[in-house]
Amino acid sequence: MALDNLATMAQIDRLILSIGEDDFGDALFHTTKMVGDVDHVMVFAFAEQEAPRVVINTGLIGAEAAAEAAAAYVDELYALDPNLPQIRSQPEGRAGWFEFEGGRNWDERLHRGFLAPTGISDMVLFAVMQEKVVYLVQMHRLYGHHFARAQRWLLTQVGELIAANIRKHFSYMHTLRGPNQFLIGRVLTEAAPFQSITPRERLVCIGILTGHTSESIARNLSISVNSVLTYRKRLYEKLEISSQNELFVRIIDSLMRLNWDAKDLPAAGGGLEINASRARLKGRPLAADLEFAQAFFNRSKMPIVASNWDN
Repeated sequence: MALDNLATMAQIDRLILSIGEDDFGDALFHTTKMVGDVDHVMVFAFAEQEAPRVVINTGLIGAEAAAEAAAAYVDELYALDPNLPQIRSQPEGRAGWFEFEGGRNWDERLHRGFLAPTGISDMVLFAVMQEKVVYLVQMHRLYGHHFARAQRWLLTQVGELIAANIRKHFSYMHTLRGPNQFLIGRVLTEAAPFQSITPRERLVCIGILTGHTSESIARNLSISVNSVLTYRKRLYEKLEISSQNELFVRIIDSLMRLNWDAKDLPAAGGGLEINASRARLKGRPLAADLEFAQAFFNRSKMPIVASNWDN
């Protein structure tokens, strides 16, 4: 399909207009589908030396299979990616492109845990850096289909435009720059009881605190419901609690200890009965902070820059 095709240009316009919006991933998929007959798109965010996050996961792979495969990749399989050194060292500027070559140089564990469960049979891949985060874009063909030479050429031709839009989109999303902007984020990164929880457990914790169901958390984080339940169980075990109410008590207790003077703290081990609105950061009540955390979680499928827990 020629790049000057009116329908293609209209789709690219839609991609541009979706920058900063929740439907950016869908617009990216439909653009690549129109240009190169892409079946599915995944985008992974690599921040510093941390494990990646899946930030876009949309297309024709079944939702459960796509979520499970992406979760397996960000949890451990990414370390086996043959392009990882180049991804980590991707400079600012133009996109860096990688060869898939039918997955011949991919570890067998990547085949079993990522390619086979999703039916991925071919890929066009590139990486682009924005504000110290590298975004790995995977454009897939499925179920034995492969990109024709012309399709690969078209995708590389439009690739720089796509890369520019990805940079603009995630630059816009970086207006929420990390957990230390809001009080609950400080608790989850600074308070002693939460020091041992993992990045994914922190995001699940924020989802619980902001009223999301397990299904909603799974959708937001592009993981399965079973994975959410596993992370929640591990979170509760580490905090030595067994209920959501106890989680709120731990949070409020930690809020107080982070932000109140020592003379105002309740005695260690004493009963905790407080008005949550008294917990403040720079004059902001906890209710307002929960609203901020809600907005943060709603965007949590987008990468948060320079954080130790945003994967």
